[in-house]
Amino acid sequence: MAASLRPDGRDDHLVAQATGMTVVEVVRRFWPRLRSLRWWLLLGLLLLLAAPAIATVEILLFSRLVDDVLVPADWRPLIWLAAAYLGLNVLSAVVSGADDYLGTWVSQRFLVGLRRDAFSHVLALPSHALDRRRLGDTLARLTSDIGSVERFMVGQLSAGLGALATLLFYVGALLWLQWELALASFVVVPLFWWVSKKFATLTRDISRERRRRGGSLSSLTEESLGNAALVQTYGREEQAVAAYHRQNRAIAHAELAGSRIRSVFLPLVDLAELIGILVVIGLGVWALATGRLTLGGLLAFLTLLTQCYRPIRDLSDLLPSLYSATAGVERVVELLDEPLAGDRPGATDLVVTRGEVELRGVRVAYPAADDAPAPRPVLDGLDLHLRAGEVVALVGASGSGKSTVARLLTRHLRPEAGTVVVDGQDLSDVTASSVRRAVTVVLQENLLPDATVHDAIAFARPGATRAEVVRAAHAADAHAFITRLPDGYDTRIGQRGRTLSGGQRQRLSLARALLHDGSVLVLDEPTTGLDADSSRRLLSAVLDGARDRTVLLLTHDPVALEHVDRVVRLPDPGAEPAAADTAPTSRETAGSPA
Repeated sequence: MAASLRPDGRDDHLVAQATGMTVVEVVRRFWPRLRSLRWWLLLGLLLLLAAPAIATVEILLFSRLVDDVLVPADWRPLIWLAAAYLGLNVLSAVVSGADDYLGTWVSQRFLVGLRRDAFSHVLALPSHALDRRRLGDTLARLTSDIGSVERFMVGQLSAGLGALATLLFYVGALLWLQWELALASFVVVPLFWWVSKKFATLTRDISRERRRRGGSLSSLTEESLGNAALVQTYGREEQAVAAYHRQNRAIAHAELAGSRIRSVFLPLVDLAELIGILVVIGLGVWALATGRLTLGGLLAFLTLLTQCYRPIRDLSDLLPSLYSATAGVERVVELLDEPLAGDRPGATDLVVTRGEVELRGVRVAYPAADDAPAPRPVLDGLDLHLRAGEVVALVGASGSGKSTVARLLTRHLRPEAGTVVVDGQDLSDVTASSVRRAVTVVLQENLLPDATVHDAIAFARPGATRAEVVRAAHAADAHAFITRLPDGYDTRIGQRGRTLSGGQRQRLSLARALLHDGSVLVLDEPTTGLDADSSRRLLSAVLDGARDRTVLLLTHDPVALEHVDRVVRLPDPGAEPAAADTAPTSRETAGSPA
């Protein structure tokens, strides 16, 4: 079970650390996604500027309230001051509501687009690239880590601009009230900056480890629950729980480390604020005694100063927050930078008229792990020719490259050397979507959606009618068991079709492939788990339903060889490169079509 430590002490479920990025690199990477929203961002910036401007006016009016109303005990100025306060309060509510709605709208537009593109990118990755990634970790990157990108690019940068705008208004008001007192109050700013820089550096490292462990936990959870029956069968519940507990403890340790850092640095920020206020109170007495400030002016100054420290604190917290978000951003960027096997410029659609397939001198080697030696090619100089309408069995030991041939024919993989040709057209020069319309593969693992039987079969052709679905089910020898289900073709089959037996899932997968109606059909071990009679009945039905198609059968089953025109044997893995052996079958020597 993978939910355990390796003999060398390494944790198999600990995902790799993503490459680090600076704040500038993150902004440069994702700004193009915000460029189309720049005018809305400008409007949001104006609203951000309006909010502190209104607050500054309200504080300055407070000095008039003290000096003109409270000190002389004259209620007459109170009328216009009260009206001004009411008007500013209404205006502030409108500005605040508009800013909140606009900020949410911009962030959600950005987030929805990024999630769509990231999900589309993952679905477009080559199958071998997806196989190398842990599913749980990929899910974590597509959900919580993508949220980090939005918080970085919209939430935190907007908060930073808002704090900066607020600070500028408050500092301007402080300098206007009493510039000498204002300059004295700024002596704590270097302390704020030092605390922020130290806090940010430590927070970044902790956040990266927390994100990494979160992805590992998601991966472990997905694997353990997905293989719950296997865990229970072999009595590995304790090991699975121990591995799950280990990742949770690692996350808890990272959280506690962050708490320790905050417990040290945040009191330093409070101390800096207290020092600044005490300095101003001391100098304020001097300003009152020398007539440089009125009582109302001093109270307004102190109010502005306390308000001024809030955006300074926000700005000092911004750098740690950005670094914390960067840990998730780095994981999203790493996912988005995974190369795609896209179409070449000028690629045209594959046009299939006969279904003739040819592999010429094909060489394939999968990428090696970071700590592994260079891999030996899975296929090296393979030549294979399938005539139109021919049924060919491709046999060979495990690892000899049978499934790799299927990936080549569906353009999930490109050869390092050689060409793959269908009806005289190199698959590297045509679009992948047209290749997959023409070539249908039934994988050895029967992948089925959580849907009704009808929808599971019609997945290959969503517009198919019930009659077409039933015809495909008949061709795959599946109609009989479907009609015995509680709701027939409307029975839900559960996630991955788990309410069905292995043989039933196999027949539904074959029915789906036959409904797809591609000119080339590739069957990867279609008789796995079936007895000889069931294999013969299934293959007879499927091959009868696939008349006029070119069929490639990847198999170990001797019974399957009774139904093919020709057998091609791949060299065993580790053997010296050699041409594939081709032998006719009894069907071909008896005069079957070839």
